[in-house]
Amino acid sequence: MYILKKKPFILISFLTAVMLFLAGCGQTADPVGSEDEEQNPEEVSELTLEEVFEKSAAASEELKSFSVDMNLVQDISLGEESMETNSDISMDVTAEPLAFYQNMTMSLAGESMETESYFTEDGIFIYDTASAQWMKFPQEMSDQLLQLSDQQTNPGAELNNLQEFADDFTFEQDDQNYILTLDASGDKFNEFIKETAMENLPPELAAGAGEDAFEGLNINSVQYEILVDKETFYPNVLNMTMDMEMGVEGDTVNVIQTVNGEYTDFNNIESITVPQEVLDSAVDMAI
Repeated sequence: MYILKKKPFILISFLTAVMLFLAGCGQTADPVGSEDEEQNPEEVSELTLEEVFEKSAAASEELKSFSVDMNLVQDISLGEESMETNSDISMDVTAEPLAFYQNMTMSLAGESMETESYFTEDGIFIYDTASAQWMKFPQEMSDQLLQLSDQQTNPGAELNNLQEFADDFTFEQDDQNYILTLDASGDKFNEFIKETAMENLPPELAAGAGEDAFEGLNINSVQYEILVDKETFYPNVLNMTMDMEMGVEGDTVNVIQTVNGEYTDFNNIESITVPQEVLDSAVDMAI
């Protein structure tokens, strides 16, 4: 199982970040509701899917901060071997300067591990529960990750690249949200994911990755649902399931990844700073 614990997690984590910004035109949203109640006519919007994308992209560019609570489940299999990880993640994020504070609980093979981390201009700090010690990433790695995350926190640029997938979306609405759903598979979506991943890599990492970095990756299917608030045009909910395969050292690893995320507290986080006791006690991480 060593191969399952190594390279897949790096690629999976990166692809998750890219997928969080997918959304992409002329139809208006079909009203939906329970069988027992119809949607209030006054709450029915005539905006088209393209208009919702444009307004959501504009709102995202003005977004200063938010919180997210997310559950991430990964079923990873290699031949007859398999394992499942279940992670509960809570994050506070600010855009300028880019920073986040994260709490994560990961369960694997009946064992649970908690991590706490800060990601700021002062560096990346992670609490190692095994040694009860704060660790600091090397500055070069922190700079690369900061650059990568800075590119990925501007979803407006990604929206413009998704016009070709407009026909693949289902567009609905309830009283409070626009509901965007996508069931995607096939070569056109597979190639888009690879190209987007390479475009978002920092120059230093892209140069080392090479053109064939994602040649072994195949997206079997992606289903996801995004709820966009009708008033603010911020995303309230992201639910996604991705089935993918990747070649790792001559073997094929299958990964089914399910993400359920809820976004709140928009523009209410003033700043994220690393506590002084963390700065004073952190030791450099050996890579």
